Amino acid sequence: MERVATFNHQNTLVQYMMRAEAKVATEQVRSSTGLNSTDYKGIASDSGRLVNLESHYKRLEQYVDEGEVVNGRIQSMYDAVGGMADLASRLSALITGLQGDNAAGVEGVTAEAGELMKEFAALLNTQQEGRYLFSGGRTDQPAVTVDSAAYPAMTTVPSTADTSFYQGDSTIAHYQAADDLILSYGVTADQPAFEKALRAFNLIANLTTTPVDDDVLDEASQLASDATDGLAVTQAKLGATSASLERTIDRHVDEQLVLQTHVDDIRSVDLAESTTRLSQLTASLEATMSLMNSLEENSLTKYL
Repeated sequence: MERVATFNHQNTLVQYMMRAEAKVATEQVRSSTGLNSTDYKGIASDSGRLVNLESHYKRLEQYVDEGEVVNGRIQSMYDAVGGMADLASRLSALITGLQGDNAAGVEGVTAEAGELMKEFAALLNTQQEGRYLFSGGRTDQPAVTVDSAAYPAMTTVPSTADTSFYQGDSTIAHYQAADDLILSYGVTADQPAFEKALRAFNLIANLTTTPVDDDVLDEASQLASDATDGLAVTQAKLGATSASLERTIDRHVDEQLVLQTHVDDIRSVDLAESTTRLSQLTASLEATMSLMNSLEENSLTKYL
C-alpha cells in the first residue's frame, strides 16, 4: 500500500527545491557571464588573493603607462641632442674653412654661426606635452635664451664658461620605474657640452673679420670638438636609459600577463564544466519538481 507524504516530508522537499533553484540560477549566471561570481562574495575563499592580484596588476599598469610617457620624453631628448651634435659638427667644418690660407667668406660664416646658435638653442628648448625637457624642474619655461641681453657677445679669448643663457634649475628628473628601481633621466641645458657648443657659436658669430683672429678660431674649434664629444656621451646615456626603461616596461607587461592568468583562474569558469553542471542541476531540479507534483496528487486532503 502506497504511503501518503506527510507535511514535514513535503516541507523538506520544498526547501530542497528552493536550494536547487538557487544553484541552477547561480550556474546559469556562471555559464552566461563566464565568471565564477559577479562580486567578491561569491568567491569569498579567494577574495583576499584576488584583491592582491588585482592591486598588483593596477600598480604595474601605472608603471607601464607612466613609463611610456617618460620614455617618450627621453626619446625626444635623444633626438634633440643628436641634432645638436650635427650643428656642432657643422660649426667645426665652418671653422676649418677659415683657418690658415683657406679663409674666405668670413661674413657668411659669422652669419651662419649666429643662425646655428639659434637652432641649437631651439633644440635645447624642445617641448613635449607642454614640458620644456632641458629646463630641470622649471618645465613651464624655456631652458635657454641666446638674446644678447641675456647672453652677451663674446669677442675675446681666452673665454670662460658662461651659463647666463640658462633659465632652468639644477633639478634632475627621476622616474620610479618599478617598486625597487628609480631611473635618472634628466639633462639640464647648463651642462658643459651644451655650454661649450654655445660658446663656440658665440665666438664665431661675433668674430672680427678684419683681420680674422686665429686665436678665436683655435679656441672655438677646440670648444666645438669638445662639445661634439660631450654631446655624443650625453646621447649615449639617454639611449642607455631608454633601453633600460623599455626592458623594465617589457618585464611589467610579461608579469601582467601572468597575473591576468591567475585572476582569470579565480574569476573565470570552465564553460564546458559549467554547462555540464548546469545540465545536471537542471535535471535534479526537474526531478524534484516531478516528485513534488506526485506528492501533490497524493495529498491527504484527497482522502478526506
